Amino acid sequence: MNKPPSPRRVFLVDDHPVVLAGVKSMVEAQRDLKVVGWASDAESAIQGISETDPNMAVVDVSLPGTNGVLLIERLRQEFPQVAALALTVHEDSAYVHQLLQAGARGFILKRSAAEELIHAIRSVLAGGIYIDPVMAAKVLSVPKTNSASSEALSEREIAVVKLVAKGYSNKEVSAQLSLSVKTIETYRARAAEKLGLRTRAALVRYATLEGWMVE
Repeated sequence: MNKPPSPRRVFLVDDHPVVLAGVKSMVEAQRDLKVVGWASDAESAIQGISETDPNMAVVDVSLPGTNGVLLIERLRQEFPQVAALALTVHEDSAYVHQLLQAGARGFILKRSAAEELIHAIRSVLAGGIYIDPVMAAKVLSVPKTNSASSEALSEREIAVVKLVAKGYSNKEVSAQLSLSVKTIETYRARAAEKLGLRTRAALVRYATLEGWMVE
């Protein structure tokens, strides 16, 4: 008889005890997920994550001291294997771009239903990018620019852009495509030049509009 897979490990960061308790309860009610720790500020989160080695961190954007955006950026640098999902009350699309640029793999509003949060967690753990449905229309409302179409890209450049947009680092992309990090950097820079896209947030929006994020 096959042994069921181990639950994916989740770390929670929120300075509101009621919200923290609610999210913890929702996550722990899932058989495939397990809360391995929690914190109410950035420094405690860094220490807790280093001790518990989670698969992902659900991070409140509005933290005391070092805010959630800076924490997510630090997580990307120090724990690139930990996927970050941002949890916030802010409904400004600028926050989405800021968080994606910092390294977040997803963005969900605190007012969203419990099942939406669980769906977001699972989507991010599966390697995707998740944007709250309420925010998706705002984020994707800007039409494509006059930049070159994906037809101008080589197959390798498209493969690199897809993985970068999904939140993978150059090192992770190199491992998946069996190419050197230097080669990945070259493909990424060449694709960005052809498309006229300078930031990761821009790549995410472009990849989403192309339908690449659900492949």
